[in-house]
Amino acid sequence: MRLVAWAPAKVNLGLEVLGRRSDGYHDLVTILQTVSLADELSVSPSEDLTLVCDDPSLAVTENLVLRAAHLLRASTGTSQGAHLELHKAIPAGAGLGGGSSDAAAALRLLRRAWDLNLDDRALQRLAGHLGADVAFFLRGGTQLATGRGDELEPLPTPALWIVLIPIEGGADKTSRLYRALRPEDWSDGSRVTALAARLRSGQGWEERGLPNAFERVALATYPVIGEAWRLIRDAGGEPVLCGAGPSVVSIHRDREQAERIAAFVRSAGWKALVVRSLGPGEWPDVP
Repeated sequence: MRLVAWAPAKVNLGLEVLGRRSDGYHDLVTILQTVSLADELSVSPSEDLTLVCDDPSLAVTENLVLRAAHLLRASTGTSQGAHLELHKAIPAGAGLGGGSSDAAAALRLLRRAWDLNLDDRALQRLAGHLGADVAFFLRGGTQLATGRGDELEPLPTPALWIVLIPIEGGADKTSRLYRALRPEDWSDGSRVTALAARLRSGQGWEERGLPNAFERVALATYPVIGEAWRLIRDAGGEPVLCGAGPSVVSIHRDREQAERIAAFVRSAGWKALVVRSLGPGEWPDVP
């Protein structure tokens, strides 16, 4: 039987870096939010583990989808195979979490396809070996991420409309940008923590000028970000870097305002999408 799952993108509702850890990683505070831009992953029975993708450059052995499949097979001792087909809508290397979301979808689908006796907690632990964002995408919705991004707390999902200007930054852009961070880019996490408290208490979304520790290094590395920011500001929006970048978003409670800003950006010859926030379970796997 062929199984299909959506793999949604994410945006960051603020991102603060507290400092560099002794293990070489960074402590951060961010709110991760799934949105209605998604890849599609399907799984069909096969003796081997194979992957095809409509972007041939991504159908490689180091793809997180295949890594997730091999990890799940090794950790459970199953010898079953699968043929995986990945249809991409999320730009690669754009700070939108597409690869991590695809891996989470693979874990969910293969657990079902292989009829594995593996509960959600065990699947979450496996996801953590693939990356902090993979664990987030197993549930999705709105979550406060702390530590290395692997300590997750679910939050109520605000009703948001988001203008997304996707900008691709290359496969190694996140590690390069993290290495470029300096102490002047660090903060105490209080602004994102305050927003999380607001959402937790049911006060809803009301925030402008969301912090992002990567603004300085991302703008220096990708001057195109500055051009996208100016377009959003000229349209009356507030630009925000998505994750480590280089994609740029503008976040709104009103759909009409988001559509108006996106139309202005498109009129200047840029690609702009309008997506909405998704709560957990709003993209169920379908047979």
